[in-house]
Amino acid sequence: MRSQPTQITVSTWQLPKILIEKYTYSAGTVEPLPKHFHHEYQLGMSFNCQGEYFYRGAYYPVPIGSLSIIHSGEVHAPSERTYLPKPASFLMMHVNPSLLTEIALEIADNGRVPFFTQPILSDRSLAKLFHQLCIATATQTTKLTKESLLVDFFSNLISCDREFTPKSYSQVRPAIALVCDYLQANYEDNVSLAELADIAGMSRFYLSRLFKREKGLSLSAYQIQIKIDRAKKLLAKRMPISSVATAVGFYDQSQHRDWICFLAESIPRGHFGSHFKRLVGTTPGNYRAGQ
Repeated sequence: MRSQPTQITVSTWQLPKILIEKYTYSAGTVEPLPKHFHHEYQLGMSFNCQGEYFYRGAYYPVPIGSLSIIHSGEVHAPSERTYLPKPASFLMMHVNPSLLTEIALEIADNGRVPFFTQPILSDRSLAKLFHQLCIATATQTTKLTKESLLVDFFSNLISCDREFTPKSYSQVRPAIALVCDYLQANYEDNVSLAELADIAGMSRFYLSRLFKREKGLSLSAYQIQIKIDRAKKLLAKRMPISSVATAVGFYDQSQHRDWICFLAESIPRGHFGSHFKRLVGTTPGNYRAGQ
């Protein structure tokens, strides 16, 4: 019996200078893509099928859950397989080179465009950040969560360059204190990283790295903790749970569960109940009922 051609579905999301694609293939025959190139850097991650690239004159297997990167303008070709025995899905991210240049200028002493000697990046924490950023882009979450993930991912990606030298730290505690005070006073607002960078008087990328170094938490994690602390006070007054979630500025993230399950432990869930139980140890309903 002749196999049916695979059915392909594509979903796309965009950030400034970034295009994210999610491809889903059914089982069946596939037609390999020819050699080609992109103006953008291309990053990829497969959920459930080992990938492969022909790149720089060699074949590179891409293990499930690993991150791959193809340089801007470099010729490559994906797997030559012509049949998929089972469904496969993967994420692709196309990044304008000017974005990496911009970040490198802000976080590195030499400010050079990063160069990656190997197309497979085995750092699992970097893969988690990539996955988190894709999820945050495709779902409803706070500006600070989305922008912090973008900064964290690309800062860590650039640091994979062997010649990366981070800028030296200066006295930043007064600026970090201003940012903390602002987040405390505006816990219910959808604060952006750009706003906080203006308050601190430094770039988004520099602020994100310094804040985590000084406080031991990312900006978005710090903001979530403030929201949960305020939510406890409102629940203690027996305010309805849905009203509390809205009052402290939480956003639902119930969509796209078909692919959020991959690397599930890494997901920066936007749902109020998920954050509350993780940080308090019990659900908002149990907490409210005990008052």
